Amino acid sequence: MAESSALTTATNIIASPNEAFASIKTHPTIWLPLLLLIVGYSAISMTYMNSVDIGWFVDQQLQASTADLTDEQREQATARAASISPMVLGAIGSVTGSIVIVLWLFLYSLYLTGVSFATNDGVKLKQWFALMTWCALPILLGIIAQIVNVEFRDARFLAQDEINPLSFRNLLSIDTAGLNAFQRVLLGIDPTTLWSLILSIFGYQFFTNRSVGTSATIVLAPVVLIVAIGVLITLL
Repeated sequence: MAESSALTTATNIIASPNEAFASIKTHPTIWLPLLLLIVGYSAISMTYMNSVDIGWFVDQQLQASTADLTDEQREQATARAASISPMVLGAIGSVTGSIVIVLWLFLYSLYLTGVSFATNDGVKLKQWFALMTWCALPILLGIIAQIVNVEFRDARFLAQDEINPLSFRNLLSIDTAGLNAFQRVLLGIDPTTLWSLILSIFGYQFFTNRSVGTSATIVLAPVVLIVAIGVLITLL
């Protein structure tokens, strides 16, 4: 019964969000969406690292992040990294990606719990964590698009910026040469991420009976803050 209920919620979060929100609020389970997200991020990490030319990939990473290295030092670091199995590198990416997504969802839920405490709306951490996790499910569509993109093209020299065909960078054919890391991250966002944020706004409204405007302000506040800090750092 629990498995059937979780599958129904997974379907409803796409097709009938209000029914999903009602189920999440009364039965705040997280294991199915969390497992799907972890498997999804792990799958794209393993797929990409087993397809890309490791030596080329590491060299690109070093050029972008360690401009103070000499060509000889970079070649030596690239050679050492290229000797590592793609499976190991993929596993490292899988663990890192899984930790990041779980930590992000938990911290976001903790923030909403703090808002609930301040406003006395009665919603608990477990409910917010469940809502944020379920609302992140549309991101899986973007992950599937990435896996298909890597599998069905020559990915040996495919840059990380080019993995996601749905990113705004790729959809709008924007040249990222000369852009900083923060700008690249923003352009790497795709419509499924916006879909997830919109679901979170309406989920917050359903949980608290607040207006759409208030819900959007509260849910988007951390995102706006992060973007503002990123812009400020790039200007310094």
